[in-house]
Amino acid sequence: MALSEGKIFEQNFAKSAPDYALVYRVPDNPNGFQKNSILRFTRKNPFDYLIWDSRHFRLLALELKTVVGKSIAFERENDEKGSGIHYHQALGLHDWSMYPGVKAGFVIEFRAIPLTIYIDINAYNQMTRFVDKKSFSVKDLDDYDIPYTVIPQKIARVNYRYDVDSFLSKVTV
Repeated sequence: MALSEGKIFEQNFAKSAPDYALVYRVPDNPNGFQKNSILRFTRKNPFDYLIWDSRHFRLLALELKTVVGKSIAFERENDEKGSGIHYHQALGLHDWSMYPGVKAGFVIEFRAIPLTIYIDINAYNQMTRFVDKKSFSVKDLDDYDIPYTVIPQKIARVNYRYDVDSFLSKVTV
């Protein structure tokens, strides 16, 4: 079975991590397990990756997203059913960010630009208060002075390699 663009992005990002960073992919859940015709259980992961940055002694909780266009959709409420950034992911990242030494946020690859950014969960939450649409772009972040970090990237034949080392150096707790 062919990998989705999202899985390819995740693998490329993880492969780009420096040796001093321990990268752990939180296992995906099965689509659901059906106990009977009425009940269905699925635990929702709060994010994709944990990265222990042993050089800076911090833990990063990251949800990785890749989008075809120049903007990414997001859910504002728990009962919304959309694509892009899900409400439970933002909530999970926010919960993890409350611990000292933990940095949490989204790594978003905009394939049409091409540009990959990191937006801290606190900046993301700030953005959701300013942007009254159900999606945002890098232009929206710039227009509202929402901080984000550009993750340098370069293409190696087909797949990208990301400068995760410089990203880890720029992200502060």
